[in-house]
Amino acid sequence: MLSKSKLFLVAISLSLMSTFIFNERVSAATTNTPSIVDQQNNEQKEQTQSNSDNNQIEDSNTNDNNSGSNGAINTNKKHKEVPKVVYSKKKGSGKIYQTDYRFSKTLTGKKRSAKNWYKRQISYSKLAKTNKGTFVKTKYGWLNKKAFNQFLLTKNKINYKMKIVRNAKLYNLPAHTNDARKIGTSNNLHLKNKLVHVNMIAHTNLHAVYYRFKHQGKNYWILGKNIKYNLKALEGNKKSLERIIKIGEKMIGHSKYDEKSRHFDCSSFMNYLFTKVGHHIGSTTFSQCYNGKPVNYKNKKRGDLIFFDDKDDGHLAHVGVYLGKGLFLHDSPYTDNGGVGVSSLQDKFWNSRNSKYLSVHYPDGIVRRIM
Repeated sequence: MLSKSKLFLVAISLSLMSTFIFNERVSAATTNTPSIVDQQNNEQKEQTQSNSDNNQIEDSNTNDNNSGSNGAINTNKKHKEVPKVVYSKKKGSGKIYQTDYRFSKTLTGKKRSAKNWYKRQISYSKLAKTNKGTFVKTKYGWLNKKAFNQFLLTKNKINYKMKIVRNAKLYNLPAHTNDARKIGTSNNLHLKNKLVHVNMIAHTNLHAVYYRFKHQGKNYWILGKNIKYNLKALEGNKKSLERIIKIGEKMIGHSKYDEKSRHFDCSSFMNYLFTKVGHHIGSTTFSQCYNGKPVNYKNKKRGDLIFFDDKDDGHLAHVGVYLGKGLFLHDSPYTDNGGVGVSSLQDKFWNSRNSKYLSVHYPDGIVRRIM
C-alpha cells in the first residue's frame, strides 16, 4: 500500500500529463484553423484570381473577333441586308418626264444620267418591285418608273366656289404625279352638279390643270375640265358687253388653241368677240393695247382687256378679257381645256414673275377699256 506522499506525487504527475496533452491539441487546432483576417485575405486572393481569369477570356474573345475581320468566320458580324426584289415580265413604254432619275446596269449599280431624255419615248421588258420603288428594265438599263410621271410647274392656294359638271375620278394628289392615287369619284360622293369650295390649283408639265377641293373634311384633286367656275354670278347689266362674253363662254371646251391653223390664238379670239358688236381692235396684242382708253390695273372692270408678259416670249405676249373676281376669259394652250377657257389671277401660273406669265400691272394704261 502506497503512502500518502507517493499518492500525492502520482496525482501531480497525472495532472501535468493532462495539461501537456491539452496544449498539444489546442496548438494543432490553432495551426489548422485560419483566423478571420486570414479568411478575408484568402477571399480577396480568390476574387483577384477570378477577375484575372475573366480578363483573359475577354481578351481571347476580342482576339477572335479581330481575327474574324481579317478573314476567319465570325458568326456575330452583321451582314448588309439584301433588298427583296419581286420581278414580273410586264412589257410597256412611256415618256421620260422626270430626268432626275437615272439609268443603271443593275438595281444597285452606279447610275447614269437621263438629263437629256426629257419627253423621249422608251420601251421596257420587265418590272422589279423593291423596297426602294418600282423599276423597269430597258435596253439602256434599269430606271425608276417614277421617271414617267408628270411633275408640277406651279401649285398655290386659291379661293372659289366651283361646280363639278360630270362624273370624274378624284385623287389624293394631281393625277399622274409621284404617289398620286385614285381615292373616289364625284358620283360616289354625290357631287355631280354640286358646288364645292376649291382651295388650291396646280399645273403639270403637260399643261394639265388640277383643282383641290374639300368635302367632309377631306381634300380631293380633280382635273380642270371636270369642274367649272360659277360664271353666272358675275353677269352684269350692259347688254352688248354681256353678248360678247356669252359668245366666248359658249366656246369653252370647243375651240383648241392653234395659232398656225384656222383656230384662234389669244389676240384673234379677242378681235373675234369684239367684232361681234362692231369694235375692230386688230388681231395682235400690240395693236389691241392702243384701242379704247387706258385704265389703271387696280381699277379694271368686267369687259376690260388685260395683257400679260411672257417669260419666254417677252412683253405683251398674251391677252384676255376680264370677267370679275380675278377671273378672265382667253384662248391659250394652258387653260383647263387647252384652248378657250377661264383662268384666275389668283393662279401663280398667270400672275407670278417666277412662272410663265405675269399680268401687266403698269399704271400707265396697259389695261384697256374698249366699251
